[in-house]
Amino acid sequence: MRYVVALVASVVVISFSDWLLFGVVFHARYDKTPAIWRQLPEGQRIAGSMLFALIGTAALFRLADHAGAHSVRGLCALTVLVWLAASLPQTVTNTLYVNYDKSLVVSHAVGWLARIAIASAAYGLIVR
Repeated sequence: MRYVVALVASVVVISFSDWLLFGVVFHARYDKTPAIWRQLPEGQRIAGSMLFALIGTAALFRLADHAGAHSVRGLCALTVLVWLAASLPQTVTNTLYVNYDKSLVVSHAVGWLARIAIASAAYGLIVR
């Protein structure tokens, strides 16, 4: 049951962090390159993003269990390593091929780090 509570809490907080970073702080930057963004209804895009937040959070919980990362130090290390191994390279590689404002590299990189940190915090505070 604690896993479910932690998953739900993570996705709710992740949705707020996404809104803050992408909908408030960097929102105007997305308007500089309108041709590259999909024209789906915003609700569908948010739902898809939250579905993958749920999947990613569940995977991170499993990885934390498997790695025995139960302390603050262990969870911080796991957060940084997952970000460095997967999220950051993917984000930077995308900018080599997709022509969008360079400041969005920062927002996406920080956004991914926030997502992973939120999931790790939920795991540490609620599950363990």
